[in-house]
Amino acid sequence: MSTAPNRHQRRRRETADRIVEAAGALFGERGVEATKVADICERADVAHQTFFNHFPTKQDLVREIARIGRDFFVAAIETATREGRSTGERIARLFASIHEAALTAGPMHRDLVFETMREAEAVREDPGAREFYLALEKLVRRGRAEGDVTRRHAIEDLVALIFGAFHQLMFEWSHRADFEVAERSARMARLLAEALAPRP
Repeated sequence: MSTAPNRHQRRRRETADRIVEAAGALFGERGVEATKVADICERADVAHQTFFNHFPTKQDLVREIARIGRDFFVAAIETATREGRSTGERIARLFASIHEAALTAGPMHRDLVFETMREAEAVREDPGAREFYLALEKLVRRGRAEGDVTRRHAIEDLVALIFGAFHQLMFEWSHRADFEVAERSARMARLLAEALAPRP
């Protein structure tokens, strides 16, 4: 039996994508709070009821965009793990790719980035969010296998350390207009590399 989406499913997905795209653009222009459902419907060229057929509330739409953002974070971790030559370099690459994305997102996306981080924290309630942690765990395990990550602490604690630093960077960036994310993320990456390194 074919699992390919039928025409109705394709059209439904296309409409949802159009709503997400319109919302993302408006959030970037005005911020999440200032953007109304009516604004999104007008930009996406859909009726109010069509919006609510796809997203019961505006917050559900924000969560969907946050999920997409989380998928970007996971892909960034996987790329850094694959391409970095050491754990320190992998963390530096990860933080650099995130801060570059943050800088290009623009100031009105700050609250959306914070929402993405809140969604990532919901790991116990949302199995999909666990991908974020699993990707970080893979990075740490690779470093341990290669000998540049300490064995004195549990893997889950080292993952929590990286996630905590990452979360703090994103929190500060989303709340402070003057935050120097590039400089701070480079310093934080160096600190984490030192903290994770084996001791004699």
